[in-house]
Amino acid sequence: MTARRRIILTGATGLIGSALSRRLTELGYEVIPFRSRHDGSGGFNHLTGQIDRAALEGAHAVIHLAGESIAQRWSDAAKERIMASRRDGTRLLAEAMAHLKQKPEVFISMSGINRYGLHRTETIEESSATSAVGFLPSVTEAWENATLAASEGGIRTVLLRTSLVLSSTGGGLKKMLPAFRLGLGGPIGGGRQRMSWIGLPDLVELILWAMENPAIRGPLNAVAPQPVTQAEFARTLGSVLHRPSFLPMPAWALSLLFGQMGRETILSDLAASPAIALGGGFRFAKPDLTSALRQAIGE
Repeated sequence: MTARRRIILTGATGLIGSALSRRLTELGYEVIPFRSRHDGSGGFNHLTGQIDRAALEGAHAVIHLAGESIAQRWSDAAKERIMASRRDGTRLLAEAMAHLKQKPEVFISMSGINRYGLHRTETIEESSATSAVGFLPSVTEAWENATLAASEGGIRTVLLRTSLVLSSTGGGLKKMLPAFRLGLGGPIGGGRQRMSWIGLPDLVELILWAMENPAIRGPLNAVAPQPVTQAEFARTLGSVLHRPSFLPMPAWALSLLFGQMGRETILSDLAASPAIALGGGFRFAKPDLTSALRQAIGE
């Protein structure tokens, strides 16, 4: 790169945003954190409709990772916060970008594999049918539809459909580790449900690949190529930690603890394939769960 290209990054202090910001900086990009729920310069606020359009002008890319945490009990108020932060925040960004004089070359917006539903028998690819049955599928539908102003305005738009991101510093794996390190982990809800995952470093590299690959647009499954059952995940994590992992948690106990959130996340059954990434030549550094977990926990 002969000149530092500017990357606007929402959610820059989160698990993915922090890692992505470091990597972009290493590669010589200028990273501009764009704060959510912020009315002043350098931010946007979906609650008030305010956005700093000048900061977006002439950026190489806008990468949108911000949103209300899914990992909470889904009261009616929490559901509205989750939906509004994704739907309204994304729409605010997309509409602002569409009216810029110097539009970004690419807009990458987070989504999730729950865009395909909650339970599917087949392995799903980006071309698979989608569903809006359930809260998370309805959120991802609204989230992705909110990007339309950007794509209709001529900005290449990538919908990053993520799954469980493996990191010991945040996300679902961090919450699992204490129990598994004590030998108290095991399969949940019978363990037969399939789950997709990706290591944090591979996710960061996939985002960079999508950003700089002009052929990539629309849905992109941000998952590793080897989905597993929940029982296989528990067994592999126990093996990597050198701990037993046979203590089961029945579905009713999970539902009691986490309600609908647990049923739509941990008990969902989705095996996704990164078909577009593999077809486009992207190489996963850690395509298998054992190596990805070892990397995530530093062993």
